[in-house]
Formats: sequence, C-alpha cells, structure tokens
Amino acid sequence: LKLLGSSNLLTLMKVKLPMILALYLKKFKYMDQLHRYTKLSYQVVFPLKLHLFNTSGDTTNPDRMYDLVAVVVHCGRLICHYIAIVKSHDFWLLFDDDIVEKIDVQAIEENSESGYILFYQSRA
Repeated sequence: LKLLGSSNLLTLMKVKLPMILALYLKKFKYMDQLHRYTKLSYQVVFPLKLHLFNTSGDTTNPDRMYDLVAVVVHCGRLICHYIAIVKSHDFWLLFDDDIVEKIDVQAIEENSESGYILFYQSRA
C-alpha cells in the first residue's frame, strides 16, 4: 500500500485526518491488450494499527494513531460475494450473509489477499 507508507503524498494533499478512515484498495487494472479490466491478485498485507501524520496546519494533533475496526472482503471468482470482518469490543466477528461467527485475529491475515475496503478508527 503505497498510500499508507507515503508521507509525501499526504503532505501534498494537505489532508486533515478524520476520526474514521476508510481505505479502498485498488483491485482492478485496465489491460490495453485485453481491452478490459482484470483483477489484481497480489496480496496486500494491511496493519492492525496505523500511524498517520496530520498535514493540515489548523490542527492541534500533529499525528494520529488508528486501529483497524472492519474489513470488507471479496470472495469467489464467478459470483460476487462479500463478507465483513468487524471488531466488536475486544474480539472479531465475521459476517457472511446470515451467519455471524467469532474469529481469531489470524483470520484477518488469512483474508488479506481479498481485502477490499479497510476501516480504521482514530484513538483520539
């Protein structure tokens, strides 16, 4: 994730950091030779904790620590199917249609290849 590691991009954008940060991971790329978009299948490892620096001049907090609180995951190839993994208090829940089950944090790492949208919540 270049955006997460690139302080130069955030500095250029003059971003004032939000309380809830939603990050969309680019999963498709247009292929000229195919004349269509194809799914990118590389693994994107995302952190459970994220430290960002505030680049807006009108803030009292120069930086902010975020915790991962939810992930939308794309499953399947032929049929679009999405699941949500959500942190509730001190544990993680997996929502899959009408099934809700408690999961270990390692399950998030196992699903990182299919992570689609990440939600981080600020500690401050």
